Formats: sequence, C-alpha cells, structure tokens
Amino acid sequence: MTSQLERLRRLQGMRRQKTQEEPFLPSTGVRGTPASDAPLTLEEAAAGEEVENHAGACYVVTRRYGLGDAHGPRPLGALLEQTPGALAARYPAFRLGKGSDFLNAAFIDTETTGLGGGAGVYAFMVGVGTFEARSPAFARSDLSQKINPNNPNPALRHAGDGGGEAGSLSLAGSDQNAKNPLFPADGMEFVVRQFFMRTPAEEGALLVALGELLQEQEMTVTFNGRTFDLPLLRTRLQMNHWLFPAGLDEFALLRGERAHLDLLHPSRRLWRRRLGSCRLINLEERVLGLRRSEEDVPGALIPQLYIDYTRSGDARQMGRIFYHNREDIVSMVALADVLSRTYALQPSQAPAQALPGPDWLALGDMLEREANLAEAERAYVYAAEHTALPGARGDAYARLGQLLKRQGRWEEASHVWQQWLTTVPDADLTPYVELAKYCEWQRKDLEQAEMWAGWALHTLESARPGRHAPGARGELAHRLARIRRKRNGVDA
Repeated sequence: MTSQLERLRRLQGMRRQKTQEEPFLPSTGVRGTPASDAPLTLEEAAAGEEVENHAGACYVVTRRYGLGDAHGPRPLGALLEQTPGALAARYPAFRLGKGSDFLNAAFIDTETTGLGGGAGVYAFMVGVGTFEARSPAFARSDLSQKINPNNPNPALRHAGDGGGEAGSLSLAGSDQNAKNPLFPADGMEFVVRQFFMRTPAEEGALLVALGELLQEQEMTVTFNGRTFDLPLLRTRLQMNHWLFPAGLDEFALLRGERAHLDLLHPSRRLWRRRLGSCRLINLEERVLGLRRSEEDVPGALIPQLYIDYTRSGDARQMGRIFYHNREDIVSMVALADVLSRTYALQPSQAPAQALPGPDWLALGDMLEREANLAEAERAYVYAAEHTALPGARGDAYARLGQLLKRQGRWEEASHVWQQWLTTVPDADLTPYVELAKYCEWQRKDLEQAEMWAGWALHTLESARPGRHAPGARGELAHRLARIRRKRNGVDA
C-alpha cells in the first residue's frame, strides 16, 4: 500500500518527491521518522465523539473557528458582510432568492467510497460548516495577532493587503461593520462538523444526525455539489427513507428547488482564462494564497484508504481524510467571499489594481451580457491595460473595440485597434481588417483603407502556416482588390 500511494502521488505531482536523505512515510506524514507498526484508533487519529439517535450511532468530529481567523486573504467572518445577490442575478438556476444569506448557509462536502455515482457509492463522511452563536466553551486566541492591527475594521481587509495574484480583491471599506449587526466576531463562530460512519451499518445514524443539523439552515454551499455531493446524498436518503418518521422532512434543504450555491460554476466563469484549472486545490493556491500541509491526501486516494480502514480498523490515515474534508469546507467560505465581492464589483468605482487583468476581462464579459455597457467598457479598459499575457490582452482589445463599434463610436474604436496591433506581439488580422473597414466605409479614406488591407495581407503571408483561417487570404485579397478599383474609379 505504501509504495502504491507514493507512485500515485508522484504521478499526480501533489507531493515533492522523497529523497534518500529525507524519506516521506505516508503512514505517519512525518519526514525522517520511521512508521510505527501499531495501529491507531479513530479517537487517536481524529478526536471526536460518538453520537446516538434512533437510527443508531456514528462518529462526529467538531472544529470551531473564530470569525477573525484568517483563511485566505480575509478572515472567515468577512463573508457575513456579503450576500449572494450578485451571484443570484447571474445564476438563476441556483435559486438564490433575495432572502438568501450566508449566515444561514450550510457549507457541505462529502467523502465517498467511489468517485462516480450509483447506488453502491456511500458518503462515508459528510462535513458541514455553519455560522453559529459562539459557544461559551470555545476559547479563542487573541484576534489581534491574526489581522492587520493598523486597520480600524480588520475583519474586512485582506490579511496581506497589497495585491499579487493570490487574493482577487484589494478593496475594503472601513465602515462595513455597521451594516451587519452580527459583527463583531465575538458573538459568532464558524463550526465544522464531520459526520463519519465507522462501518456501513452506521449510515442511517449519520443521515439522521445530518438531517437534524440541516433543518436549521436555509441554503447550501458546495464546490461541484450540483453534479456530485447533493445528488449522492439524495440517493442515499432515498435508500434510507424508512429511517425517518412519517411527515418529518429533515432533508428539504437538499431538494433541487432549494437555494444552492455551487462555487465551481462562478469560479470557472471568472478564473478559467487566467488559471486554466479551477480545481479547488488550485484555487486555494492561486486565488486564496493557501498551501495545504503534508497532512493532506489526494482525493483520488480517499475511497481506497477508507476501505482499508474498514477492513483493518487501523485509522492512521483517517486523520488525513478529516483534514482534507475540513480544509475543503473552510476554503469554500473564503472562496465564497472572494466571488461575492468580485461579482458585485462595479469597475467605475474600483481601481484597476483591484483585480488581475484577465479577471477584469471575465467581469466585463458578464457586464456586457447584462447590457451594462458603461461598466463593461471600463472593465475592458482595465483588462487591456493590466494584462501581461498577449493573448488575453488581445482579447480585451477585441472586446473593447467591438463594444465601441456597436455604439457607433468609430473614432474611439479605431484608436483601440491601433493600440492592439502596436502593443500585442503577433497580433491577429482583426485590428488591420477593422481599420480597413473603418477607413473605407466611415472615413471614405481609400488610401488609408488600402494601406490597412495591404498590411493585413502582408501579416498573413508572413505568419507561420496554420496561424490564420484557411479562407482569410482570399477574403483579404478580394477586399484589397475592391478598394483599389474604387480608388481608380472603376468600382462605384
């Protein structure tokens, strides 16, 4: 098993490879320390408690976080100043009504016996994070050590204000606390409860305990939960429906018609261009500025690790699964905060440094689709000015030029096209062609139109094979010939 885990980790690139001087022993997670042969009990691997209900017993691990605890660019409690309103407008399928509130949200993540669906797949662990009134027994460390002491309202600022790729927003209002009577953080905490079935016989007790918690919440938040977590839970509930008293619907929250924010979809829309992969582990590193410890375990290994545990009773790997699940949930809080703030951002009221250039391009696309053209224009300007990658900068110029063209602002559009071809290396043919059209049809300047069409044809012929569409040369030759005939008075 040890050698198999190491091979999979190296293939996935999720651990630095071991060296002779410093071996990594996955059974302990400690470098340079020999693994003990003695099995660990579940209580030793992950301290928790057994809970009982009318369906039996299951195991629950509880972790409490102060709202000032930093996880990513802001404290966890910063999310309570937000509402999912900006996300609701763009994702009606999420059914996030006006009353949706993160205070009453359940952040859910499951660990399962298989990576697919089907009746044979169990959710052996269901983690749920909720904002709750602070428990008197929860003693927290001094928040002043975790947040910016120079900020009069530290709960609403980045823990590391100053920009960079990680942390999308650099704005923070100094008077935002007043809008939320649930702040300050002293009165609230974020609680993660991880319901775990030690054997498949405990599934009923796990589901009943989960249902009792969820009936107090009004919306769910997941990462890819629309296609995986919630459908799986619905399947397991349907197969165990007999456990619940008649007339008691403890799982109404998981129905398809209830409010559910799946963070994967808005993440892809905003960050796919810049980041490529929108896996949660990648968003943690590239957006939230986080890196998990060696205690983490790749998700692909979790089903087999659980099966091994049920067969051997050795829980030495279970602590890593609890850690993985818990980190997923807490990261969803930080991610929901960044997404809510970014989607609600109005470019005209924010500096260009508030977002990386490609994120402005994605936001501009959303605003243009909503016919908010003035804000979309500002977003495209920011994207063009602050995007380092030539391809993305070219896309920003293309969107900005077309936006101005559709509004009949030809002169401004022509300046954008000229900026495009002079600042983006290996620019495509679009700015040349657009300038040729503008000079031919709007300015009636056939000499300039011929020049731009000629430059377009020269650029195409100088480009590497396959760089442009197959029919582009014929179209440009036809355009150039027509302009020349018009200049000679042959073509009216």
